[in-house]
Formats: sequence, structure tokens, C-alpha cells
Amino acid sequence: MAGKDNLKPFTKGDKRINRKGRPVTFDALRTLAQEISHETIPGKDGNPYTVAEAILRKWATSPNPALQMKFIEVAFGKVPEEMKLSGDVSGEVVIRIIYGNDGSNDERINS
Repeated sequence: MAGKDNLKPFTKGDKRINRKGRPVTFDALRTLAQEISHETIPGKDGNPYTVAEAILRKWATSPNPALQMKFIEVAFGKVPEEMKLSGDVSGEVVIRIIYGNDGSNDERINS
């Protein structure tokens, strides 16, 4: 955790300063993230790595199974998720997919 001892003020030409400002759209955020991912940083062994490579190496060796799975998905693609229907499916089957919930399609009745 950062304490007052770890804080360093910005200096002229400091690489940590985001000179382009806050991203306006998600596309701008993605572009900024891609620019950052191509920056090089020194590795533990002294060799330079890109930020993206450092993250992937950390994920690959992480004890966290979720990060290991993300690494495998990035490397080899997402594992398809199988959907099974059970019960009486003699009639028409309607599958409704909702991305996010803004409350406009909420069908629950509050009692």
C-alpha cells in the first residue's frame, strides 16, 4: 500500500504524466491502453519487456486460477460455454439476452 514515503511528486518530463488527458470515449480509452501496453519497462532480470508482456508473464505464473484462465484465453481463445435446455421444449423456445441493466426492461414486481 502506498504511503507518504512512496509518493513522489511529478517533475518536468515525468513519464507518469498523462499529457493527453482523460479519454473521452471507450475507443480513446482502448487506444490509450494499447499505447501503454507497447511501452517498455525493465524486467526483474534486467531485460526490457513491454507492459503487455509483463502482464501476461505475471498472469501465466500467478497462483490465482482466474488470472491463469485469462492468460489461457488470451493465448488460445475462450473456451466455448455449453448451454443445455431441460424440461418440456415441445413448443417455441425464446432466448432473451440482456446486456447490462438500466432498469428499463426490469420485469420484477416489487411487493
